Amino acid sequence: MKKFLVIGLGVMVIGVIAIIVLAILNLGTIVKTATETYGPRITKTEVRLGSADISILSGSGALNNFFLGNPEGFSMPSALECKTIWVKVVKESLATDTIVIEEIIVDGPIVSYERRGNTDNFKTILNNINQTVASEKKTAPAEQEATGAEKTIQINNFIVKNGRINVGGSLLDAFGADKGVGIALPDIHMKDIGKDKKTTPAEAFAQVLAEMTGDVAGTVTQLGRELSKTLGKAMEGASEGAKSLGSTVKGLFGSE
Repeated sequence: MKKFLVIGLGVMVIGVIAIIVLAILNLGTIVKTATETYGPRITKTEVRLGSADISILSGSGALNNFFLGNPEGFSMPSALECKTIWVKVVKESLATDTIVIEEIIVDGPIVSYERRGNTDNFKTILNNINQTVASEKKTAPAEQEATGAEKTIQINNFIVKNGRINVGGSLLDAFGADKGVGIALPDIHMKDIGKDKKTTPAEAFAQVLAEMTGDVAGTVTQLGRELSKTLGKAMEGASEGAKSLGSTVKGLFGSE
């Protein structure tokens, strides 16, 4: 009996070790699957991740080829694309109810900004996320567990650097261009997201996107004002066609 008990314990230990090794080897796949499963539910747009290379031993790694699609009704193929997102997780937190991420560095993102009527693509995505957040609060605990909504998240440092903004939509039609206008995106550094209040992943994403929306829209609007001033001077005594072009640019950027 004792012999069989020892053998049984040995098999169990080997089994646990195998599960841990399997988790380490497949953590990237788990992150990729989770991103592409829950991302679209939160944003109501296409979300893709090329691959994830994260070590469960160090808690550090990279997310590669991240893609956030545009909502319906917008012409540009994506809202945000980034080749590399660096992540450092406090690995001890993975087994707790609150996952602590020491830092997320979004390096060199390409942001596509497009206005439509009185809104833009980022505000539309942000509205979708806010709807998801409101829905989460009404969701039953069993359903939350199934979607991962019961987990909370803390992000100590969220950094965006070396970003570019491509402007699309009406401006491209006006100038007959096939690519957006490249604008430098100001660096962003947000701290202690979810530190003082329990925050779901959707709520954290909403905070980050709200900050980016303000920075992107503000940068584009400032460019619009500068363009409008330049065009205003150029339109003095210009043809009706040139004046129409200037009005189009003002309308796109929301400039008066």
